[in-house]
Amino acid sequence: MKKLVLMFLLMVLVVFTAINISYATGEIDPDSYKSIYSTAGVSDLRTKAGMAINIVQIGGTAVSLVALIAMGVKYMTSSPNEKADIKTKLVPYVIGTIIFFAASNLVALVIKFTTGM
Repeated sequence: MKKLVLMFLLMVLVVFTAINISYATGEIDPDSYKSIYSTAGVSDLRTKAGMAINIVQIGGTAVSLVALIAMGVKYMTSSPNEKADIKTKLVPYVIGTIIFFAASNLVALVIKFTTGM
């Protein structure tokens, strides 16, 4: 049974690689395709997406800063046993903050590069 499945997958792979062959002739003029691609409305998308990204980044930064200050005050005023509990709570906070900043900056970077084309 395994041999039959393997042979079937191999045949499918051979068929798909054979279909990819193309015999194109003639010259291609890249300037003839410029009318297909339009940048109309891109600047509007850039400003709206930029405003949304800025709001999310500022809001996330404010929330993470307030949480960090609260944890810092709690850490400084706690006993040694409670400090260990706060340290365990601090690890997911740091990981979440790194993920948030990386994700929001990655989205901003993608928007910047896609609207710049």
